[in-house]
Amino acid sequence: MISLNQLQNKLNNQTKNFALLLEFPQQYAERLWSIGVYDCATFPQAHERLRDVFDSNDLNSILTHDSFKYLIINEYDDQEIIESLHKEITAMASRIESQMFVDIETLELVSAIYKVLGLSEDAKFIINTGANFRLEWRPYFDAYDDPLAVQYADLKVHGCYYRLIATKFPFEKISFDNIKSYLYKIKWEHDGEFEGCISNGNSFSKHEDWLMMTLELFNSGIGNDARLNPTTFEIERLRYLVYGFPLVPSLVSDWHKPDLNLQVKNLDGDQKFIVRIDQQSLIFYARRVEASLFNTIDCEKHISLYRASVLAHFDADDELLKVNGVKYLTCFRPYSLEDTRGVQI
Repeated sequence: MISLNQLQNKLNNQTKNFALLLEFPQQYAERLWSIGVYDCATFPQAHERLRDVFDSNDLNSILTHDSFKYLIINEYDDQEIIESLHKEITAMASRIESQMFVDIETLELVSAIYKVLGLSEDAKFIINTGANFRLEWRPYFDAYDDPLAVQYADLKVHGCYYRLIATKFPFEKISFDNIKSYLYKIKWEHDGEFEGCISNGNSFSKHEDWLMMTLELFNSGIGNDARLNPTTFEIERLRYLVYGFPLVPSLVSDWHKPDLNLQVKNLDGDQKFIVRIDQQSLIFYARRVEASLFNTIDCEKHISLYRASVLAHFDADDELLKVNGVKYLTCFRPYSLEDTRGVQI
């Protein structure tokens, strides 16, 4: 069983790592960490309360404590504690932010807390789906001679359904010109064929327009900087470009729909979750839309750019994702090397 001395040393090391990570003076970091993570006014008070709470004969004295349970992360079965942390971490960051004299993005603080607590992948907003997570890919234009030209799969995020649309793209080098040429080739080869789209009223021409507008939104610098280029996603050893959006509820498929376990944060800024599926990656993008800003020019412009592109798909729902009463602009897009940079530490 873990000892009080071990927990005290862990608390000390956490404050040292927090200070190093954000380049804070040690005593300043101790105070911020105590207030933010353990809800104590001072670092000595955090140690004092830890001694009061600890019971050498009963680990539950720590495991069930509102804040000191986070000292147990990576020590014992900690899944429930980590789930609790996902829900509380924005409040932790807000408490730290309220005491700071320097300007640091809240998402950077969230990332730092995750890292100091020993959750390096959460610090980079990486979501590992695990071996049991399985996407059920199906032909979208199922009457084509090549029914695998466009595929779809449905999944659930925060209780809402999303649809991923995968467009086959066999070339390694991605550019607007070769994507356009390839889509034109498919369209020409299947000209006159019955498309058999699973969504009545949609067509390959509409799909082509949607894909080009979506590429324009996310990759205006495509071809100029290799780090911005979207990576393809392999399905049955074939390369695809994959984008996704909230799905109209009436169009949800009958096939298997896995639940993606991620927690959007009630914070400003662009949230980019790197979703790892079978050793490949997609990006789940989320941006909080505050009620007070919803009708402002900047907010409406930002939303309209998405609604004119990735969210303009025939199957896309007009409603924004709503989590605990807060609305978020969300979508899936391909991973790029640039996604390894940013606010994540």
